[in-house]
Amino acid sequence: MRVQGERFTSIERHTPLSSMGRVCGESGCETRLSVYNDQDFCSLHAPMVVPRMRGKVLND
Repeated sequence: MRVQGERFTSIERHTPLSSMGRVCGESGCETRLSVYNDQDFCSLHAPMVVPRMRGKVLND
């Protein structure tokens, strides 16, 4: 018995890139953002996001 498959590659998918030279949107912060960061703020000033916990009921 012979099993054959295809090689997994990410060639078909392209990583989205943002423009170069962007800086953090926080007043007074001069941190340059990576081209891979599509947000407007650096990691220090990014707004906190609480992930949705699947199957859990959160009290307000």
